[in-house]
Amino acid sequence: MYPLQDTDFMPLRLIAEPAFYWLTGEPLSSSIIGEERGGTEMERLLSSCFVAILVIAMALTLCLRNPVRLRGSDLFRSYQRLVINLETYSWPSIEDRHFIVKYKQGDEASARMVLQEAERVYQPLGAYFGYFPGKSVPILIYPDRVSLNRIFGWGSDESAMGVYWAGVIRVLSPLAWMDDPPVNQQQQIFQAQGPVAHEYVHLLVDYKTGGNYPRWLTEGLAQYAEETVTGGEPPDRERIAVTGVTIKQLDSRFDDPVWQDYSYAVAKDLVSSLIDRYGPERMRDLLDALGGGQPMDKAFAKTYGINLDEFIRSYNGSQC
Repeated sequence: MYPLQDTDFMPLRLIAEPAFYWLTGEPLSSSIIGEERGGTEMERLLSSCFVAILVIAMALTLCLRNPVRLRGSDLFRSYQRLVINLETYSWPSIEDRHFIVKYKQGDEASARMVLQEAERVYQPLGAYFGYFPGKSVPILIYPDRVSLNRIFGWGSDESAMGVYWAGVIRVLSPLAWMDDPPVNQQQQIFQAQGPVAHEYVHLLVDYKTGGNYPRWLTEGLAQYAEETVTGGEPPDRERIAVTGVTIKQLDSRFDDPVWQDYSYAVAKDLVSSLIDRYGPERMRDLLDALGGGQPMDKAFAKTYGINLDEFIRSYNGSQC
């Protein structure tokens, strides 16, 4: 058995790391723990996972009376905050009223850029969705794609600029993708092209619904709101019919390279169509219904007076 590297079992480590910390008071990394504790790192990882399973079982038990997804529970988000505190305990940070931004040494300029943009979108997006988080939102900045992808066990072909998961926003450093623009233009470019507004919408939808939402809805809302609510102009586009895949199948296609562009385009257009027809107030009502634990089909029918399949047929008919 070869020693575990940072890239090995990364999803498992995200669960096991805090469990091991609770057991030992030390991070899981063998370079910190030392061999004198006995046992291989694999053994420590597996024993930690046992404790993590108990934590997750407890969380599931607490969620039985309100069967929303565990990922949207406060307990699970708190657990992930512990994970990032361990992951980034040595990182510098800056903060303002609503966000705390942590970054690698030497990237303070990017941190200030990210914090300024986050504070800029906080009020308009919160007002639009009718939700403001009750605590500071953590944003982590990674200096390159390799270090960002490693957190989720992704390969080098993944090109995400930002990721939201369980109460935490992770973004790629602007210096990693900007083409060395003049300093006085960097904030403007980041505002227009950066991922902060998009990922923050994912956070708002997650919190407002308690994690009870389909992928197409949150992806459509993130694209719609980052363009229309935070100052951008939506590009001209042709409407796209939902063909070759059902709306429920669409949720599993967002990470498939063959279907990715289609899935994002359809999600954006479905959300735009809903808001154009019924207004943003109905969309907030839908999110509230989902937050109450109703399944998507029931919440949609209650909010809009038609079921989701009828809406899709009507939407497809308007493309003809």
